[in-house]
This record gives sequence, C-alpha cells and structure tokens, in this order.
Amino acid sequence: MTEERRAIAIKDALSENSQLQESQKQLLQEAEVWKEQVTELNKQKITFEDSKVYAEQVLNDKENHIKTLTGHLLKMKDQAAMLEEDTTDDDNLELEVNSQLENGAYLDDPPKGALKKLIHAAKLNVSLKALEGERNHIIIQLSEVDKTKESLQSILKIFRLNKHLCSQKTYIFESENQKLQQKLKIMTELYQENEMTLHRKLTIEENYRIEEEKLSKVEEKISHVTEELETYRKLAKDLEEELERTVHFYQKQVISYEKKGHDNWLAARTAERNLNDLRKENAHNKQKLTETEFKFELLEKDPNALDVSNTAFGRERSPYGPSPLGQPSSETRAFLSPQTLLEDPLRLSPVRGNNCHVCTCKIHGSLSPKTHCYLIFPYGHYPKWSLISPLNMVFFPLLTVEKLITAAI
Repeated sequence: MTEERRAIAIKDALSENSQLQESQKQLLQEAEVWKEQVTELNKQKITFEDSKVYAEQVLNDKENHIKTLTGHLLKMKDQAAMLEEDTTDDDNLELEVNSQLENGAYLDDPPKGALKKLIHAAKLNVSLKALEGERNHIIIQLSEVDKTKESLQSILKIFRLNKHLCSQKTYIFESENQKLQQKLKIMTELYQENEMTLHRKLTIEENYRIEEEKLSKVEEKISHVTEELETYRKLAKDLEEELERTVHFYQKQVISYEKKGHDNWLAARTAERNLNDLRKENAHNKQKLTETEFKFELLEKDPNALDVSNTAFGRERSPYGPSPLGQPSSETRAFLSPQTLLEDPLRLSPVRGNNCHVCTCKIHGSLSPKTHCYLIFPYGHYPKWSLISPLNMVFFPLLTVEKLITAAI
C-alpha cells in the first residue's frame, strides 16, 4: 500500500510539475508578446510626437503668414481708398478734356498739365487693377490657409487622442507585465517548494521501506535476488551466444567481401594487362597498316618497284606475342604461311561500295557501287604472272578472283 501511495504521489507530483512548466512557458511567451507590443507602441508614440511638433511648426508658420497677409491687406485697402479719390479727380479731368476737345480748344495747343494728369490717371488705373488682382489672390490664399489650419488642428486633436490612448495602453501593458512577472516568480517558488516537499516525502518513505524489508523480508529478498541473478546469468549467456553468432556472421561476410574484392582486383589486373596488350598490338597493326598503304601507293605507281621476299612476310609475327583473346589478329592472319593456308581454306572478304573498309587506300575508286570487291591473302598461292602484291592484301573484281583461285589450286 505504501509503494502504491508513493507511486501515486510521484505521478501527481510529476503531472503538477509538467503543468507548472507548461504554464511557465505560456507566461514567458505572453510576456514576450506584451514586450513587443510595448515597443511598438513606444515607436508609435515617438512618431506621433514628431508629427505633432511638425504640425505645430506648420501652424506657427501659417499664423505668421496670415498676420503678414492681413497687414498687406490693410495697406492695400488704404491704397485702394486713395486710388478711388484719385480716379474721381481723373474722371472729372477726362470729362473736361473731352468737352474741350469737342469745342476744338485743344486741337491747336493742348496744355502739358492735363496730359500729365491723364497719363498719371492711366498708370493709377493699371496699378489699381493689379492691386485688386493681388488682393483677390491673397484672399484666396487666406481662405486656403484657414482651411489648412482647421485640418491641421483636427489632425493635432487626433494625434493627441492617439497619444493619450497609447500612453494608457502602455500603462496597462506595463502593469500586466509586472503582474505576470510576479505570478511567474510565485509559480517558480511554489514549484521549488513542492519539489522539496516531495523529495523529503520520497526519502522518508524510501528509508521506511528499506527498514521494513531489512527486518521482515530478508530471506525472501535473498531468494528473489538469487532468482534474478540466475535469470540475469541466463540472459547474459544468451546475449553472449547471440553476440558470437553475430560476430561469426559478420566475419563470414567480411571474408566473402574480401574474396570478392580480391577477385575483382585480379580481374581488373588481368583486364588491364589485356588492354595494354591490345593497345600494343593495335599500335603495331597501325604501323603495319601505314607501311602497307605506302607500299600500295608505290605499287600503283610502279609494280616492279618493290622486290621483297615471300618468306620475310610469311614469317612475320606480332612482336608483342599472341592476343589475349587467344585468336590471331587480322594483320597477323594476313601473313600466315602457305601450309596453314592450305590446311585452312582460302578466305575471301567481300567488300561493297566505292571505298574499302579494310584499308585506307582509294584503289576501288573506279569501281561501281554494285561491283563486288574481294580481299585475297598472301602472295605464295598465286602464279608468277599475276601482279599481286606480296605485302598484305590485293583487291580484284569477281572474275579475276575466281581465275586466281583456280590457278592457285
């Protein structure tokens, strides 16, 4: 019963511990979120303050501009009153001048003072019209300034309200952050206290259980321990046997892989040797082919130019030994002795087309594509009257080849 109670208490403590850890993590995450929100609000507050300062500066500039414009308007009104008086006088003068012109008094000798007054009146009229246009323009500007002032005042009110709201939110967030930090501290302290109490309870129960087992169940414990020891020995033996089996299995696999690797290495070595032999033989055959081509060219120019003995070409062999495949190459087969050729029947190699695929010479350039061309080996079987080269190979039409074969037999 005590062990069951202890296990239940341990489970409860572990569950509480996990719950407290999860709540701690959640609180930390919430605190980080609140911190981020506070920083964002502080940034918004700074931007609003900057915009407020800028708006106040704009308002001051606009007020100063309005004051200057009102002063100019007052001056312009005074000037307009003066100009109206001058225009009335000018109108009277114009009427007098017109009446005198009608009477013919100014046709002979107009006075200079009247002309000056007329010119001055015209100039004043022009300046008056310009001042009226400026006055209208200034009035329009003043109305626009009033509108902008009202809009800026409304924006400033909105900014102030936003600032107040942001300050309230920051205060609320800071207070909540402090509360969460206090809760976190309290939860950590409670977690530590619960852990200490559970540890004490566990130690007390463990000591009590050990004492009870020592006093009452010493023999049962010994028997149980011996049984467990035997079971562990059996398990150890089984594990050792299993380990030996696995070791033997892997050793066999390693040996088989080593054998395979050695066989592959030997195969690679033999393949490399065969490749080198084939390369040497290929080089030798290429050299012989070039020599035969050169001799064919000489024979085409002058058939009696070369006087080579038959035995020298019949006894030639590859200086690199036999082929690794166990069969003589095409070049060495061309120089077999007459006895071997008598034992083995004469082999003909049909070739079609304008060019020969065995050699690089263009001896068959004059033949038609349908004509059969035959390759005949060596010199020893042909009669003396034939102009067959003793070098390597000769090409003839079909009828000539049949005649040569019958003559050789």
